[in-house]
Amino acid sequence: MRLPSLDIQATDAYIGLRSTRPDMRIRQQSADLQIHQEHVGLIEISKTASKLFIDQTQAFAEANLKTPLRMASDFLKKTESHVAEYLAKTVQQGNQMMRIENGNGALAQIAKAKGERPPVQTTFANMPRSMSSVKFDYQPSEISVNAPFKEAEITVNRRAPQIEIPKWQTEAYMRQKNQISFQAVGVNVNRSL
Repeated sequence: MRLPSLDIQATDAYIGLRSTRPDMRIRQQSADLQIHQEHVGLIEISKTASKLFIDQTQAFAEANLKTPLRMASDFLKKTESHVAEYLAKTVQQGNQMMRIENGNGALAQIAKAKGERPPVQTTFANMPRSMSSVKFDYQPSEISVNAPFKEAEITVNRRAPQIEIPKWQTEAYMRQKNQISFQAVGVNVNRSL
């Protein structure tokens, strides 16, 4: 006896995945930077005048260019020395005249000394006689520099980055449906049941 057999045919179901992955976007604008610094009266420079003092009093005195008071003082000194010389000479001649009886020719010697002119003396000299006669005093000028410094004011407005991350999506779909079919093989089967 033949028994009927059951033939089963099945196909598997397949799921498909469809995914979209859009790109990520990052944008960042430049920072806003502001710098402000005052430049008012940057440098102040002050300078004192230099001074040069030249004292030529001694050099002028050597060239006989003197003030009236100095000329009077020098004349007084010369006069005092001439008076002292004259007195000494007169005393010496008086002493010679006291011993005239000795016969040493005192009158002839005194007459000869008073009658002769003194020899002329010439000298060669430079004016001023030396550089030490002219005195120099120099005071250099002084320079002061003032440069006030003011800090710069820096303001930075930073801008945050703009990041766009769109969602990634994955869709599942049925790529192939599952199926199953049954078939009786080998005998006739009453299907009216």
